[in-house]
Amino acid sequence: SFPTINGERTMELGNPGTMRTALNQLVLTGTKRATPGLWEVYLEEGEPVEAEGERLWLVDSDLTPICLIEITRSDIRKLSQVDLDFVLAEGESRPDLATWQRQQRAYWSATAEPEMQAAGYDGWRVTNETLVVCLWFKLVNRDSDLLPSD
Repeated sequence: SFPTINGERTMELGNPGTMRTALNQLVLTGTKRATPGLWEVYLEEGEPVEAEGERLWLVDSDLTPICLIEITRSDIRKLSQVDLDFVLAEGESRPDLATWQRQQRAYWSATAEPEMQAAGYDGWRVTNETLVVCLWFKLVNRDSDLLPSD
């Protein structure tokens, strides 16, 4: 299950290291207002999908909270049904849906497929029919004085 801080779940964007640092910076600047996840990974990990109004701590590569975000919208779609509005809200400079789909499939093929197959889902692959959790969020607080301390 996802770690919690002060009773609120955490959110980790991308892989630890430079990717996470860059994605977190996009959130802090207000450029990134959405992120996708894989429905079947939620099921495998036994985690509920984030609900509208839920607050989460965005964490860095050391799992230290850097800001508080609030989910403003959450829905589940097939990969092929993710629209340009969502892609643009992701704020990662992807110019079109085809590029987004290609890059997401490559990322999830490298990360989620091995994880799911190791969990016993032999042959599990990301396809256009794969269900994607689309989360929209807003930055609530980035004041370091209000972030939880160890």
